[in-house]
Amino acid sequence: MFNRLLTSAFLGLTVLTGSAVADDADWVGLYKGLDALDGSIDYLSIAIKGPGEFDIRVVPSVFSLCENGKGWIVAEGRLTDEGKLHRFNSRAVCEGGEPFDIRDRFLVRDEQTGIVRFGATDDDRPLIYHRISTQ
Repeated sequence: MFNRLLTSAFLGLTVLTGSAVADDADWVGLYKGLDALDGSIDYLSIAIKGPGEFDIRVVPSVFSLCENGKGWIVAEGRLTDEGKLHRFNSRAVCEGGEPFDIRDRFLVRDEQTGIVRFGATDDDRPLIYHRISTQ
C-alpha cells in the first residue's frame, strides 16, 4: 500500500512538473509579425532563461526608434499568474548608438492558435506575431 501511495505521489509531481515546463515551452520560438504602424517585418525571439523566465529579442526590418532605421530590442520576460509574458528591462539598441530604456509590455498568447499579441504603440494597437519555429 505504501509503495502505491509513493508511486502515485511521484507520478503526480511528475505530471505537475511536466505541465509547468510545457507552459514555458509553449512560448519558446521564433515569431514573425508585421508592424502596422511603420510597415516593418518584425522577428520576435523568445528563449528560456530559467523556470518561468525568458530572454526576448525583437529585430525589425526597419526600426522606427532609430534615426538610421537599424536596431533591435533586448529584454527579459517572466510569466505572470494570469499566463501573460511580462517583457521588462527592455532596451532598444540602435546600430552605432547607446542602448536606451523603452516601455515594458505584456504579451498574450492565444492557446488555440499560438499567436502572440501585445500593444506596441502608444494607443495600444496590437502587434500580432505568428510562430514560425519552435527551436
